[in-house]
Amino acid sequence: MDSFILREEDYAIRIIVFLATVGRQVKTDEICKSLYLSRPIVVKIINKLKSGGFIVTKTGKDGGLTISESTPEASMFDILSCMGFTGKVNACTSDHAACQLLPICKINRLFGDIQREIEERLKRAKIKEFLFNGNELFTKSKSMQEV
Repeated sequence: MDSFILREEDYAIRIIVFLATVGRQVKTDEICKSLYLSRPIVVKIINKLKSGGFIVTKTGKDGGLTISESTPEASMFDILSCMGFTGKVNACTSDHAACQLLPICKINRLFGDIQREIEERLKRAKIKEFLFNGNELFTKSKSMQEV
């Protein structure tokens, strides 16, 4: 495992924050362009986020994506969970049968405490707290295209 939060989980958070920042319906291509992501990965993520109720899609010529009304109040943990987040510090924090030393293991207690702290912080972190500065986002996106 290279990272605790997988690439798709990270992108999902960024897509949700982007949509919350712009506050309007956008096309998939705009998300790809603004966040420097490929269309196949964005489509895959959008489908999961739509299934989780975080994104509303409209098909057709005038279609696009918006976030659902409740999404800004959702937590980072909610988004990560929708994407299949299983970030465990150690197997022993969730699979107690994995270790015979569990009843006396202080290491497990440390890992368990860390796991709980991470999950609690992710649950407290609301999407609305992480909105991009819209002007900076679009200025940076435009300047990157000119390079």
